[in-house]
Amino acid sequence: MVAGAPIQVEARLSEEVERFFAGYRDAYNDAAPAAVARHIAVPSLLVQSEATVWSIAEARLQAMTELLAFYANSGFRRAHFATGQVLPQGADHAVADVAWTIERSEGRTAYEEVGVRQRMG
Repeated sequence: MVAGAPIQVEARLSEEVERFFAGYRDAYNDAAPAAVARHIAVPSLLVQSEATVWSIAEARLQAMTELLAFYANSGFRRAHFATGQVLPQGADHAVADVAWTIERSEGRTAYEEVGVRQRMG
């Protein structure tokens, strides 16, 4: 192993994660369901209070269209993010801590921290 190589790999992954979430944020801020959907793999599993599986691109796009409409009706204005720790998971995956700030109408703001597993490249 070359001295400094792990730091270079972690810096590259952090940059890729930052670019990924900047595009994801921009897609939400532009209210562009197809652009949001392109950031989500198919098949994909989302786990919140219950599990959701998107096994085909059309279902993923429909879900993002409905989600953006819901957000718009809920007063969504803009999203901002900050990445925290990025942990490499093999050669082409990473786990990232991401803190989101959501601006809503009437000056309301929401905060959410999530952990995300991401395939790189």
